[in-house]
Amino acid sequence: MRRFVATILCALSLSVGLLVPGHASADAVVHVIIRNIDERPVDGLVKLKPLDDGKSFSCSTVKGTCTISSVPGGSYIVTFQPNKGRSTAPRKVMIPPDGEADLHISAK
Repeated sequence: MRRFVATILCALSLSVGLLVPGHASADAVVHVIIRNIDERPVDGLVKLKPLDDGKSFSCSTVKGTCTISSVPGGSYIVTFQPNKGRSTAPRKVMIPPDGEADLHISAK
């Protein structure tokens, strides 16, 4: 009987261990803020292209802001193409592996 109870307890602890999730990978939420020299919001398309061959991300601003969810941490090239006018020069940015990040871009 003792051996049976030990076997059941062992099986239960293994089952519970399988139900508990391991380390989950969290990605960042990137809040983009675009302003011109007069601190007025500018609308357009923001693109984040990873330096490696990973997935690119983009968002269109409304009143100078937009949010991109589930961005893996790493180095990216950010570009901004306003609805009217010239693009900003591409620049390198670092996105944290998780949490939230504010990305401020100065439009021309």
